[in-house]
Amino acid sequence: MSGGLGVHCENLSRNLVAEGAEVDFFLPENACRFDAGGVRLVPVRYAEAQARMGSGFVDPYRYVRREMSLVESKRDALKLLKKRNRRKVDAYNVRLAKKIRALHKKKHYDLVHVHGRFNISSGVLVQQLAGIPFVWTVHSTIFDEAAEQSPDSLQYAIEKVGADCADRVIAVSKRTKKQLVKRFGARARKVSVVYNGINYADFAVEKPRRKKRSRVLFHGRLTNQKGPRYFLLAARQYLKKYGCTARFTMSGKGHLTDYLKRLARDTHIASRVSFPGFIPQEKLAGFYASHDAFVLPSVSEPFGITVLEAMAAGTPAVISNTCGVGEIVHNCLRTDYWNAERTADQVHALLSDDGLYEELSWRGREEVRKWSWDRIARDTLKVYGAVSK
Repeated sequence: MSGGLGVHCENLSRNLVAEGAEVDFFLPENACRFDAGGVRLVPVRYAEAQARMGSGFVDPYRYVRREMSLVESKRDALKLLKKRNRRKVDAYNVRLAKKIRALHKKKHYDLVHVHGRFNISSGVLVQQLAGIPFVWTVHSTIFDEAAEQSPDSLQYAIEKVGADCADRVIAVSKRTKKQLVKRFGARARKVSVVYNGINYADFAVEKPRRKKRSRVLFHGRLTNQKGPRYFLLAARQYLKKYGCTARFTMSGKGHLTDYLKRLARDTHIASRVSFPGFIPQEKLAGFYASHDAFVLPSVSEPFGITVLEAMAAGTPAVISNTCGVGEIVHNCLRTDYWNAERTADQVHALLSDDGLYEELSWRGREEVRKWSWDRIARDTLKVYGAVSK
């Protein structure tokens, strides 16, 4: 479970198979075994350290960033083949590319689809070693993840290689496409926008009826990018302006957990804020439905799958204007992530206005229903078709 990227990869792969594609999913070898829904899993040895990259860690990529070289060009990627003492990610990418090349001789792959930045080198290597084109999906850029801080130069350099070398690039929103063109120099005509989706039936649970609405939720990784600090500042503003009737929940994990708990204490709202931690997937739909408003004040959000999930559960959302999901959903309220007073007013409107709440709850459910993963798979297949032409 690694956030939106993991959700996207799993559901896209299953639905590509349902649409008639043959999918081999290459991933680091570990002890996990599960029903892949027709997707053929191809494990590739990573390292002993792979065992520690599990759901028990706040950031499953924490160690990976230290285990990759600075690859700033196609030439740098090819140099990885000659290095004897490669870093772990580099060695994995080389093994990955060689395994794909070997299988390609037997079965012929039409293309390789790389997700995220860590395997861009393998995409370049496969492209050069076997002549297989590669598609790169950008779920988040280093500018998104840096939020209000300076972006990491190593991560930027690797993403720049992806923008330059990929045969086609998929962005999860127009916002992300704009970043790729402006900040990475990607050619606009080779970048397609394919949004994220949702398994609607998994989240369309019955919403409990309460006489008084009072529960407000933030759910996601507790990192600067998602804006959890602004959620707490909005909570403080709400309690100051409208009284102590609401309760605020901040679920999820991340490196800011201790800081956020301390901030809640320092701003004297700790008694009204709970931190339940990680919510298992099987409990998530009911968890969304048990709250009356969902708030995502992200500083820089390429998409925001959690917004679709909350809306499918009938919980109206307040999102920042910097959320890519706002390009496809309209039955929600919007605010600037930094405007705590405005966010508090939007939350109050949802909790106090029966007509507004019922309309957004019903219309929100209907709106997100159409963003199914089978639709996303069909849109992705169109991009694949453009690669083969």
